Amino acid sequence: MSTKLFLKNILLNNTSQGLQFGSRWLFNITLINILSVHDYAIFSFVYSASNILMAFMPFGSPIFLINETQTIKKSKKTFLNSIYITTLIFIATLSLYFILTPFLEFVKGWDLLIYGIVLGYVLSLNLILFSFYKGAGDFLKELKAYIYFFLLLILFIGYLFLWENPVSNLHFIFIVLIAINLFVFLLSILLDRSILKDSSRKQSLSKENLKQSFLERKYFGYQDMVTALYTQSGMILLFYLLDTETYGYYRALFVIIAPVYLITVSMSQVVLSYLKKLSGKSLLKNFRKLQLYSFLVGFGILLLLYFFKDFIFQLIKVPSNDITLLAFVIVLATALTRFGFANYEMLLIILDKQKFRFYIVFIVAIINIILVFMLLPKYGLIGAVSTNFFTYFALLVGLLYFTEKFLKLKGN
Repeated sequence: MSTKLFLKNILLNNTSQGLQFGSRWLFNITLINILSVHDYAIFSFVYSASNILMAFMPFGSPIFLINETQTIKKSKKTFLNSIYITTLIFIATLSLYFILTPFLEFVKGWDLLIYGIVLGYVLSLNLILFSFYKGAGDFLKELKAYIYFFLLLILFIGYLFLWENPVSNLHFIFIVLIAINLFVFLLSILLDRSILKDSSRKQSLSKENLKQSFLERKYFGYQDMVTALYTQSGMILLFYLLDTETYGYYRALFVIIAPVYLITVSMSQVVLSYLKKLSGKSLLKNFRKLQLYSFLVGFGILLLLYFFKDFIFQLIKVPSNDITLLAFVIVLATALTRFGFANYEMLLIILDKQKFRFYIVFIVAIINIILVFMLLPKYGLIGAVSTNFFTYFALLVGLLYFTEKFLKLKGN
């Protein structure tokens, strides 16, 4: 891949991801300003559940598709297998929810979790589709889909401000979010129906084929699941361990950093698409260069955010004091670690070491859960954000150590 094409794909991918996460970021900022702290805390709790399920349901399909897809035509079966796997896990999750409801309906937030499950499924479908496009190197199709998403969500934001301010109906908000994401997926499929024209569709649904598909994605799926556990399950636990106001402030601080996380994800996806075509010294040389660029971009963005901290605190309606300012600095440091390890994760996939990637993330997930119970009771908001920092730092150290070890052995 030429440098020119790589930069073009970076631009297209960042633009499409920017439209998606940027519009969601604006949506969260809108909700912070028009919902009560209590309602925003519940919304964040349910949305975290959908994000966890978005990692569980595809069972590793997004990264698997980016890594395995060569062209849309040759990889249609792989795409359909991913859709089938996701749908099966969704049905199982939905069934479990209804089975447990008579016993857990009294639990705070349980009545709204049904929306988190359905939203998680619809988000998973979009994630699979767009990962398929990335793997095929067709970033333009993904961009077109996110333009539709951006326009629809902006219209919804305008409606909330003009006609529903203040908002108190969380059911209505989740139904519209599900409808928007489902519309984008269906529209994308209708505009590119060749994806579904596969003569082997019946064969794809066979028990043997589905079993083989699960096995192919095994370590990708396990890794995504444990990643979701340490990035999102803490937010679920915090909903029950923190008071509502502190939880609302905690989530508001991470809303500000969400676009930064988007950049690390977007850059690492293109890095995977780019580096998987290289080998030997060329792979190592280009990886080092991209790693340096990623870190410098991250440091510059986070420095800019710190400079505008007063404006940011006003925007998210968080009071500015010694505790919240320290929490904000810790959140920025946490984001910086992502610029350090995101590309290392992709390199382990290229080196066919996703098994070790899974082991590292699994250990880090355990560390995260331990830290939640160690730091939260005593340190509150500072303990909550510190949990994220120590978890991500441990992940950075683990990925850096093992990846560099493999690179050294490969060089010898």
